[in-house]
Amino acid sequence: MEHDIVGINEIAEMAGVSRQAVVNWRSRAPDFPRPLKELASGPVFRRAQIRVWLRRNNRKLDDLQKGPQFYARLKSFRNDSDELAECIERVVDQLNSSMTSDSLPGMLLGKIQSGKTRAFVGVIAGAFDHDFDIALVLTKGTKTLSAQTVSRLNADFAEFIEEDELIVLDIMNQPGKLTRSELRRKIVIVAKKQVHNLARLIDFVKNQPGLQKRKVLIVDDEADLASIRFVKNKDDPDIAQGRIASQMDELRDLSDGIAFLQVTATPYSLYLQPANYEDPASQANYVFKPKRPAFTELLPIHGGYVGGDHYFGSFDDDDPSSHLIVEVAEHEQNALRKMDLRRISQDRVLDSDNTTGLRRAITTFVVAAGVRQWQQRENGDRQQKYSMLIHNDTQKAAHTWQNQVIDWICEEIIKAAETDPARLRPLFDEAYEDLESSVVANGGAMPPHDEAFDEFIDALQNDDIVVEKVNSDGEVSALLDEKAELKLRTPYNIFVGGNILDRGITIPNLIGFYYGRNPKTTQADTVLQHSRMYGNRHLDDVAVTRLYISRAVYDRLFAINEFENALRNAFESGAHDQGVVFIQTDKKGRIRPCAPNKVLLSDVVTVSPKTLLLPSDFQTRGGKRMAELQSKLDVLIPLAWRDTGEFVEVDRDTAYEIIATIQETMEFDSVKFEWDAMRSLIDYYTENGETILVHAETGRGLDRAKSGDKSGRSILGPVLRGKIFGERRTKPALVLLQQKGGRERGWTAHSFWWPLLAAPTDAEPCVFAAKAMA
Repeated sequence: MEHDIVGINEIAEMAGVSRQAVVNWRSRAPDFPRPLKELASGPVFRRAQIRVWLRRNNRKLDDLQKGPQFYARLKSFRNDSDELAECIERVVDQLNSSMTSDSLPGMLLGKIQSGKTRAFVGVIAGAFDHDFDIALVLTKGTKTLSAQTVSRLNADFAEFIEEDELIVLDIMNQPGKLTRSELRRKIVIVAKKQVHNLARLIDFVKNQPGLQKRKVLIVDDEADLASIRFVKNKDDPDIAQGRIASQMDELRDLSDGIAFLQVTATPYSLYLQPANYEDPASQANYVFKPKRPAFTELLPIHGGYVGGDHYFGSFDDDDPSSHLIVEVAEHEQNALRKMDLRRISQDRVLDSDNTTGLRRAITTFVVAAGVRQWQQRENGDRQQKYSMLIHNDTQKAAHTWQNQVIDWICEEIIKAAETDPARLRPLFDEAYEDLESSVVANGGAMPPHDEAFDEFIDALQNDDIVVEKVNSDGEVSALLDEKAELKLRTPYNIFVGGNILDRGITIPNLIGFYYGRNPKTTQADTVLQHSRMYGNRHLDDVAVTRLYISRAVYDRLFAINEFENALRNAFESGAHDQGVVFIQTDKKGRIRPCAPNKVLLSDVVTVSPKTLLLPSDFQTRGGKRMAELQSKLDVLIPLAWRDTGEFVEVDRDTAYEIIATIQETMEFDSVKFEWDAMRSLIDYYTENGETILVHAETGRGLDRAKSGDKSGRSILGPVLRGKIFGERRTKPALVLLQQKGGRERGWTAHSFWWPLLAAPTDAEPCVFAAKAMA
């Protein structure tokens, strides 16, 4: 009967609510009358059923006016922390009110494996509460990460999908034309940042009636990857955007109501772009300041997060984190890059110096997993499965060779376990002793020695150790579980792979990582994304975790962590209005600022008010020449300066002469120290020719074995740390510590001076480029 049909506006008047509330009611109410569900594609309803429903429900104003409350409901069943919820709310508010564009997007900046996906899913839900209708999620260009993102969205939005309030689509598995019912729901579409995927997404949005007029949120996950790329073509003076970046621009033009959010843990290529592409060398007073998005929100670091500071900080011996790093000889990692049976052969794989670190890593991983399972049994907890990652190279030939070596090691230890378990006692004892030191430091218990050995042998004899080679998208896809994470098949899972195991790939319960990537040029963002050992970790798992790297790789990772901290600290303190300063020297030795896109991140040193620049991992010279140098330093560093507990002001030329003399007293192997950086930073911080502060102390007796602290904090000691970092200074400070020599401490016979440079306490973070790109 026609007179029984009423429209949305009349219903709103009958109920005393807004028109939008009726729309919300139609999409949300679980007891919405079924006949009306069938009419849901149209704007009309049956009067009698509406009146019955209104009489039965008390929600008229309060509940209906609120709308679906996507994030409130998502937060409740995900149990988001208040800190995370507040961060999500700030992001959504700014997306809703700020004009973001392709040049000034919003930014959600997190750390590696710190819950960025959880955060941006929350942002999508919050945006849907603010009248956004569509979210386009752009992922790294791998099938694995795309599948993982779709799986995560389906899991988090399961309730909304079940209630027909929301749909999640993979652009490569899209349906045909969306129905009217589907178009009324909130829509999330996932696409890889890959040419064919983005072309398909653009066509989909163009060809769906009405999508172009709706409010759209673009979430660019791993935003520094592929999103910004500039290409200079031969014989063309103009710089053109890369194809993917151009497609993203086209996507942003498809709707008038676009909000754009970038999400990443490695924002260097985004923040550290010059404001224009002119050569700054022509500008005499040029100082580069990072270009900022329209707004930046830092993702809070939750209490269970384990990141770079846990691996590359300064720790006392009784701190479990002091055992996380195990040094591997560089010649070993090089021997794994190219097949050479003279260096590694199957019959000597358990004895060769070229496999010492790798077999220790594999053995310790199996023992560590057994320790944790014993602890879990003792506590009445469910036993977990554990994983290890081996990532030594990216070249296919190198993968083939390292896979062969790993197979040999596993075959030989399994054979020994079956025929001669006593042969494995030395390997086991070394692993057990190593793990015991950190487990006890963590306040944990170890299984009895013989019981742990029996479990180790049982694991080998029962074929419980699984080694998976992962070198392509297809191989990864076959190894994923229902969450699109790498599946742990047994208690002991070893994954061997290259770059495919970097961004976004989740490896559960990772407690062992053998990492040997050591290219001539290291990109900070790439290396950080390899850091699968970062993330939410139980402290008892951290106590048995080990990272196996060479000293050269450690130094690069340390420098990159310092660089990351300097950038993040700038944002946390609000100093990003001034920014991180990038400087370098030209061929004539003059200091000048440079644009970050000119910097090779493998050749930088980072100094901030919270860090030090100092040489480490060196040996001192001996003989007559060392005696001459120490005599010269006795004159350059007079007694009146020493052990006063105070700073003295010294002219720059004297400081430079002291540094140059000390430089001659030290010898380095594979890892060099950037002495030019120390001099150049002094020059930078005293650009008007003013003096530098010097603090000299004698009587230090540090063993060489404990001298590898690149942060310098343990070398300073607690009292001097308080003075250097706790007292305000407007000048840089050169700390000179006289160390006792002697073979018993690992040094040559002579005492020597150790220099440490501290920036002014009010200085901006400074990145010095020892080398620059052409």
